[in-house]
Amino acid sequence: MRPVTKHPCQNVQGLTLVELLVALAMSAILSVALIATFASYSRTSVAQENVLSMQQNLRAALYLMGRDLRMAGYRGPDPASAPSAGFVTANADNLSFTVLDDASNTLTTITYTFTNNTIQRSDGTMTNEVVAEDIDGVEFYYTSSGGGQSTTPGTLGNIESVEITVLARTNRNDPDFSNATTYTTPSGDTWGPYDDGRRRRMGESVILLRNM
Repeated sequence: MRPVTKHPCQNVQGLTLVELLVALAMSAILSVALIATFASYSRTSVAQENVLSMQQNLRAALYLMGRDLRMAGYRGPDPASAPSAGFVTANADNLSFTVLDDASNTLTTITYTFTNNTIQRSDGTMTNEVVAEDIDGVEFYYTSSGGGQSTTPGTLGNIESVEITVLARTNRNDPDFSNATTYTTPSGDTWGPYDDGRRRRMGESVILLRNM
């Protein structure tokens, strides 16, 4: 009689039910941890994108208003023969001024208005063009030739500089953030607290009026 030869696989035992349950539980825990990590990363990424968009919106608004304001009162290469130009209105959250169009030798009126959480621009060809959205506050703070500062200057022809303050916000709420900050403008006015989940940034820029 030939001896019986055992196959190596016959010595291999399968997983017990307890071992299988432990393995499944460990896999479930690992999966939950991975999902939580991914969800946290996604929320952080979205929040950072919102903040970046808000900062770009704020910088663009300050740049556009500053560029136009530097031209306030411009009367061309021959001011003596040009029509008078300068501020038409100057208030806390809106202003308008005239500049000379060299091509036509006529005055163009440029207006900036803060309304419905937007900054709007008009220039004769475009009316109420939105240049910035998701804005919670705008302040124009004027310095006159005598050194006085006000959001409602008495003599428009004496304005020498304008300090622009803009409070921008993200376009959506962050569920992991609460904004209870109070923002103070150069004139001493306060904005907020808003008590919501939107992040905000306040930007300021002082514009010297070289043509006034």
